[in-house]
Amino acid sequence: MKAKALRLPDSLLDAVRFAEKKERLDEPTTLRKFLRLGAERYVGALYARGEISLREAADVLSVPAREALELFWDMEISGNVGAYETLKAISLIEAKRKEKKHK
Repeated sequence: MKAKALRLPDSLLDAVRFAEKKERLDEPTTLRKFLRLGAERYVGALYARGEISLREAADVLSVPAREALELFWDMEISGNVGAYETLKAISLIEAKRKEKKHK
């Protein structure tokens, strides 16, 4: 883990102090928790807009794809693959399967 120095606005520090008391955590743990929650929200928004794949989101968050998907469900972020994309993928898989069969 690397150490970083940064300036934080008083309003954010007030929220950190509130969370420290509420959850009985120390300041570094609370700051790491806030950063993690922000990172999850940011990556979740990119995923929801279809700007990144589930695999990319999982890689950025350093979790398995299934865990990232469950996290997004908890955040009420649905998948970014619609019915059209799903049917197209199934068609491609079927075509490849038939191609292998005829070889």
